[in-house]
Amino acid sequence: MAATNFTYVIKQVELALRPHFNAICADAGLSPAQYTALTVLQRRPDLTSSELARRSFVRAQTMAATIDPLLAAGLVSRTPDPQHRRRMLLRLTDAGAARLAEIAPRIDALEELVVAELDETAQADFARFLRSARRSLDTAGPRPSGRRPAAG
Repeated sequence: MAATNFTYVIKQVELALRPHFNAICADAGLSPAQYTALTVLQRRPDLTSSELARRSFVRAQTMAATIDPLLAAGLVSRTPDPQHRRRMLLRLTDAGAARLAEIAPRIDALEELVVAELDETAQADFARFLRSARRSLDTAGPRPSGRRPAAG
């Protein structure tokens, strides 16, 4: 297979996408991490902070700084888990859902911009290829490719 420089192109796309995404979030009074946390809770309510951190691609320690302003703004609620007294569950509030609904058209427009030069079939293929790449990386685990485990 010829050299494709996938990692370079993926990074270029990410760098081109980031300012658009950051601006949409900022206009909504959110950081990109807060937007991600809200969308995760929209799809999966009743997560612990550590579960939300994993699904939001941040460390558990970082999630506290991300979630506290959302709690203070009433966009997320925290309630005790009825089955595990010590666990607190996070859930998107109606206000949080409304905030996501407000910015959804701009997020949709950004996603349309990303695939603007692709026809419908190519868009579906692109989405499938990205998901396949993600699954491959997930399957490989957290160890950087090409590195052997340390001798023990």
